[in-house]
Amino acid sequence: MRWFPVIWLLASLAGHAHAEIYRWVDDQGRVHFSQRPQPGSEVVVVKPQVIERDAQTRQSEENLRRIMEVRQTERDEEKALRLEQRKRQQLECDRMGKQLAQFDRRMYWYEEDASGKKVEVDTRRVQERRAEIQAMIRERC
Repeated sequence: MRWFPVIWLLASLAGHAHAEIYRWVDDQGRVHFSQRPQPGSEVVVVKPQVIERDAQTRQSEENLRRIMEVRQTERDEEKALRLEQRKRQQLECDRMGKQLAQFDRRMYWYEEDASGKKVEVDTRRVQERRAEIQAMIRERC
């Protein structure tokens, strides 16, 4: 019930929001415009002014739209490329992490010599390789 007077007031003011414009000519022949009707005045209908754009403006807008589309396409392609690079980098980091985990699990490392025999790899070489992998992980991951 408290809102009823407010709504009634707003509804009554809504009619006054629409103002008409009257045009009339005084005794000296000067043209006047007012919001109140005068004797001999006529209502002037005011229409919004429509400005037709010329062909050059339309062409410029179309060119700008095309440029914006091309730039958006380039940004999307760059984003997809960065995402693909991040995926490849993550796969490489995972692979190096698995290699590093193998160094922690295995006690002895072997490699084949020229005759095909398994020969134990020197601990120093194993530690050097482990350090190389750790450095690559720090650098790339």
